[in-house]
Amino acid sequence: METGIQISSLKPLLTDAEQVRAAFARLAAIGCETVQLQWVDRSVSARDLAAALKERGLRSVSVQDVSDCVMADPNYYLELNARTGAQWLCVSRVPRPMQSPDGLERYVESLRDLMTLAARQGQRLCFHPVGTDYAPVGGLCPVELLLDRLPELQLCLDLYHLSEAGYALPEWIRAHAGRIEMVHLKDGKGDRLVPAGQGEVPWDGAVAACLASGVSYAFVEQESWDRDPYACLDEALRWLRTEIRAARSGCREV
Repeated sequence: METGIQISSLKPLLTDAEQVRAAFARLAAIGCETVQLQWVDRSVSARDLAAALKERGLRSVSVQDVSDCVMADPNYYLELNARTGAQWLCVSRVPRPMQSPDGLERYVESLRDLMTLAARQGQRLCFHPVGTDYAPVGGLCPVELLLDRLPELQLCLDLYHLSEAGYALPEWIRAHAGRIEMVHLKDGKGDRLVPAGQGEVPWDGAVAACLASGVSYAFVEQESWDRDPYACLDEALRWLRTEIRAARSGCREV
């Protein structure tokens, strides 16, 4: 399982090409090698973004945004992936107008169309659920419905949202082994986000379950901070790598 950083963590610092280059230099300096792209300002071209990644030896495996944005302009995101050599297009959250039984059926068809478009360019689709996506609609959990109706769909599973929805992380991860391509690890304390491993998310067994379930990528994430964001991401990444080493050595239940 490769570790990395979700670039959404640095949104205020990604407003032009010069900021992007500086941010990528800082990420490389803390030992990050793999990223997932999100919320880089659109003024930064796909060509410049790819060059900035290459300059710092970073590899992007996915670009992500909310469903409404991706559906409105899929070619923008597919081009970002193509330019940066990434394979996974990730869409987040069921749009509010589709949070009904009929709406979910329309959303399934929209994702199916997007999967077909992505496949033509050698790319695949992930879905990133948020907390509301676990709330029953017509007696069904939307996440479960999407997985059932779209066998090719994989998950980018945000473990913070999964925990907030009331699920035990290791059990849910193991129950969906083979359908989770990547995970996000972020944490919270009260009403603020903190580096993964320093908050209130019950992490026991979660990283070990990801390893046992064949998750390919694990990204730390923290979209708001009250101190240096790079220090926060460094601490989270170090914690994650420690958890992985402990699980592999048998010190954490797998």
